[in-house]
Parts: sequence; C-alpha cells; structure tokens
Amino acid sequence: MAINIDKVDDGLPISVIVPLSKNRRDFFNNMVLPMLEANNPNEIIINDREGSAPEKRNAGFDKSTQPYVFFCDDDIILPANYLETLLKNLKCEHKTPEIGYSYTGYYGVVLHPESHPFRGNFRTPSTPFNPTALKQGNYISTMSLMKREVFPRFDETLTRFQDWDMYLTILKNGVRGIMVSDVFFWAYYLDAGITSNNNNLNDALQKIRNKHG
Repeated sequence: MAINIDKVDDGLPISVIVPLSKNRRDFFNNMVLPMLEANNPNEIIINDREGSAPEKRNAGFDKSTQPYVFFCDDDIILPANYLETLLKNLKCEHKTPEIGYSYTGYYGVVLHPESHPFRGNFRTPSTPFNPTALKQGNYISTMSLMKREVFPRFDETLTRFQDWDMYLTILKNGVRGIMVSDVFFWAYYLDAGITSNNNNLNDALQKIRNKHG
C-alpha cells in the first residue's frame, strides 16, 4: 500500500486527492478514476495506506504540488468539465480575496436503501454561502475546489464531521466559499463508508461545539 501519484503536464492546476479504501478499489478503478482523468487535473494522488480518511487526505495533501486542491472520496463520480467549471468560478473571484473555495450540490445514489436514512436516491441542491447557516450545520460537501493556501488540514482526532470542522476553521480564518449552481456530482452510497457513522452523534456534535464555540 502506498500513495500513488499520476501527473499530466498540461492538466489543470489542480491536485485531486483520494483516500482509497480497500473494499472500493474495483468501483474506484472502473467508475471513479476514468471520470477523474477525463476532468484533466495536473495530478491525481491516491492514498490507499492504512488509516482514517482524514489521515489519508492530509498525507495526500503533503504530497501535492498544485495551487488548487480537490479532495475526492472513492465513491464520487464527477461529470465532464466539473473541475474546470469550479476553477473558472473560483478564479472569477480573484478580486475577492476572502473567497477560498467553490462548491456544488450533488445527487446521492443509494444502493442499500434499507440502511440509509433517506431510504432511496436523493438530491442535495446547491446552497448559497451563509456563515450563520454554516455555524448551525454543514451544507458543503467535502468535494469542493480549494485554494491551497486556505486548507487548514483535517482534524484527525475527530470521528465525524471532519469536513464541517474544516469549513468552520476556514471561516474562522476569514475565508468564505462560493456556490456554483449549474453542476452536480454523483455520490454513491455503497456501504458504511470510509468514515464510519457508527460513532455517537451527540458526542461528535459536542466535540464540534467545544472546538468552535
């Protein structure tokens, strides 16, 4: 097991970082990776070492070189030109330095509806950036395109809500996101996931409250 890096010299200035789990390799190689490659990032970093998803993401970031980073789970399928669209929107905000990342909504494809709270496929629409709403609950997927310099690292001590914690930390640092409303990606719910949801919800929420007040 290792951190594998595939580079394309003329690709977009983006490092895609994937925390790969061993039970997702076939799905990732056959379904996810081809669409990542079609989006033409400069480098795709696949971390299939042992460890939690936050550990794998942080380690992948340490290997990355590009000015923009995109953390992509191993069950996510991107449409064509998805990364380019997020990049164009983020670059349009270059005169607004507090904008540090761009994000979209997504479609959830649930393969085991009996074990999912929504009991079937669903759509999570894009929601305009709102700091007050973000403090009340996370509505931004891990899959956002981020300026390298705003990434605060994932908190490896948390068992849940690592993405929410990351966005709250970024907000504390004076950085905001921008919604891109005209594209979506597909999130496939294949099993319990890399980050287990069996951890106590109230305990996890309390950790976020304690950290961010």
